[in-house]
Parts: sequence; C-alpha cells; structure tokens
Amino acid sequence: MSIIDTLTIAFRNLWRRKLRAVLTVLGMAIGTAAIVVMMSLGIGINEYFRESIERTGSMTTITVTNYRTNYSSDGMAEVYVSGLGGNDEIVLDNKAVESIEKIGGVVAVMPLMEYWGQAVNGQYYAHLNIMGVDIDKAELFEFSLAEGRMPSKHAGSAYEIVFGSWTLREFTHKRTYRQAVDAMGNPKLTLDSRFQLTFDYSNILSYDDMGMGQDGATVSKGKLYKLRPVGVMSEESNNYAWYSLMDIEAVKKLAKENKAYNELDTSRYSQIWVKCADTGQVLDIQNQIMALGYGATSAQDTLNMVTEQFASLQLLLGAIGSVSLLIAAIGIMNTMMMSIYERTKEIGIIKVLGCRMGNIAGQFLTEAAYIGLFGGSVGLAVSYGLSALLNMFVFAGDDMGIGSVMRSVIPMYLSAGAVGFSIVVALLSGMYPALRAMRLSALTAIRNE
Repeated sequence: MSIIDTLTIAFRNLWRRKLRAVLTVLGMAIGTAAIVVMMSLGIGINEYFRESIERTGSMTTITVTNYRTNYSSDGMAEVYVSGLGGNDEIVLDNKAVESIEKIGGVVAVMPLMEYWGQAVNGQYYAHLNIMGVDIDKAELFEFSLAEGRMPSKHAGSAYEIVFGSWTLREFTHKRTYRQAVDAMGNPKLTLDSRFQLTFDYSNILSYDDMGMGQDGATVSKGKLYKLRPVGVMSEESNNYAWYSLMDIEAVKKLAKENKAYNELDTSRYSQIWVKCADTGQVLDIQNQIMALGYGATSAQDTLNMVTEQFASLQLLLGAIGSVSLLIAAIGIMNTMMMSIYERTKEIGIIKVLGCRMGNIAGQFLTEAAYIGLFGGSVGLAVSYGLSALLNMFVFAGDDMGIGSVMRSVIPMYLSAGAVGFSIVVALLSGMYPALRAMRLSALTAIRNE
C-alpha cells in the first residue's frame, strides 16, 4: 500500500464519523492552545527582561572594574575592592588596557575616568558627574544621545560636553534654590545657553554662604572654564544616562589644574570598557579578563541569570497547559479504541485478504496523526488570537502594573514545536490502539457481529 493510499483511506475513515472526529480535533486544539498561550507568557516575560537589559548597554560590551568577587566554601560572596581589603591591589591603568587589547576577539578597549564639577549659568548651577571617554573609540560603544552629538577632542578655550539626561532640569538658583524649570517642568536652559565649568564651590557660593567665614582673609578662587554643551544623553538607552561626557584627555587636563579642589589620580581609570566582535565571544573574553586578575561584568551575565530564573516559571506554565493536552491525548486514544471496536470485522477481512500487519497499524497511526495535525493547527490559530487579545486588552495601557512586564509572545519555534508536539502526542496516543488492531485475530474479527 502506497503512502498516498494510506493517507487517503485514513482521512476517509475519520470522515465517516465526522462529529466524533471534529470533537476529538477540538479537544486537541484546546490542549494545544492552552500550552502555547501559557508558554508564550513565560517567553514574553523573558523577552521583556532581555530587552530591558539590552537597553542598559550593548550585549557585546564588557565592563572591567577594579574589584572582583571571591566565594568562600559556604558559598557566601566576599567582595575584594582595590586597596580596601584585597591582598593584591587591582589597578586599572594603561598597562591594564594594553593587556586586555591582546586578547583575541577584542575589537576595542576604552578607559573611562570619573570626575566631578559644577556647571554655572548666571545665578543657576548644577552638579556634574563627568565621565571622560576616548572620543576616537566612543562611537563603537554605542552611546545613545537624545539630541546633539558627541564632544570633540579638546582644542581652544572651550570644553565641549554632553550633558546627562537630567542635567538641564537640575540647575538650581544659588539664592532661592528654585530649579530652572517652567510650570510644565521643562528646563528653561537649553544647549544654546552660556555655561561655565568650575571645581571650586566659592565660584558659586561665597564662603560665608557655605558657613566657612574666612575672617577677612583673601582666598584665591578656582578657575572658571568656558563650557560648550553639544548634546544630551538619552534617558532610556544608557546605563550611564546621568553622566555628562567629555574627552578623557580634557578631563585629565582639568584634573591636573584643579587638584586643590578635587584630587584625582589621572594615571588610573575608574572603569574600562571592552568591545567584543560578537555576543558568542563575550563570556570567553570575560573569563580571560578575570583570569588576569580584574573584575569583569557584562549584560550577558544578567541575561543568563534572568533566563535561569525564569526557566522554572516557563516549565510551570508549560506544565499547566500540558494538563489540557493530556486530556486531549486520552480523547484520541478513546476515539481510536472506539474505531477498532466498530471496524473489527473490517480489520478481519483485510487480514484474510493478506494485508500486512504494518499497514493495519499504519492506518490507525495515520488517523491519529491527522487528529494531531488538524488539532495542533487549529489550536495554534486560536493561540495567536488569544495572544493578540491579551496584549491588546489585558496587558496594554498598564505601564506601571503587571502589564509593563507581562506580554504574550509566540515565536516561530514555538509555533512549529506546538504543531509537531501535537502530532507526536497524537501518535503516542494512537500507538496502543494500533497495536491492538494489528494483534486482533482474523478469525475472531470475521465472526464478530
């Protein structure tokens, strides 16, 4: 018997009992829809956290720090910070940059240097958390700006800077302490406003204002620098959105000139960013950096941790949906057994005519596979509909509640897997009835009324 004949006869046998076949397919569809929707919720939660992690930084970037974490025999973490408890001091300097650059798969290495100052505009001032970056390599590290451009290398009398995402809203009047914002909360100052940079508070508040009377003594004030903002950091797409960016060489120059107000060792870096060629190399390069003695973290770490935490949730949701699929499998087995009882005499005649045992079993397995295919396909269509309804009416518009995390996502692999799994479950359910039909005695079957 050819495959076409087997498929045709199996379909006709199902169609002879239309209502029973439709109800069995419907049970399979409900089971498939239940498991797909449940799994889609777990996948949706995982996707939400993955996107959140990706927004905080590139998946191919590693952050190298001057601390590392060791674990004691009882599993408790013991953090050793450079110069604060560790046996060996961890130094991030040019030597560290050079050693990391030698690792295979590293595209770029960019040191970062943190500094602090104040931006001044007339009677208004704001604190600045300044991050010095290598302008030549900054583009590779995908800094996201809400407006403007990255600062250029320092040249001339003005220092270019990219303000942090909230800096313009944080300018405060030095007398009234009112913020420089309008009634709608929008900043009154813009990138076109005139700003100065200082590291000495006496350029903003007098010593008397700060409670530091000098008894008439003359005090030299720190220098005021011309500051030219050329952009604003994006609020949503940066892990360092609150920092203001400057050329690292400009930061070093400013730090050397203002040691009296804000001392900084310009030979050391606060962090080092490492750009990898692709995501598949991140963990290997990260381990090599840690083997050199430095601390290293990446978005891949967080993503792996989140994935592991939600793996059990996905299994739980899948198990809940599988209950419906199990009930559908029992329905398929019952349908096949009823079909055997109804077609006992027919099976006996086929055997007498010389039909092979495998063909008889194949007929019943093909009928079961049809139920799995039709049920899985209908269930998948229902799943897409339910997923759309959940995302549109249940989870939509709930930015601060469960809807901000929950969503239903049905990827292609889940769709294909659902239909394939339905067919496999149907075949397993039809296995016993098929074997029973194959072992049925031809003489007993013919005598059956």
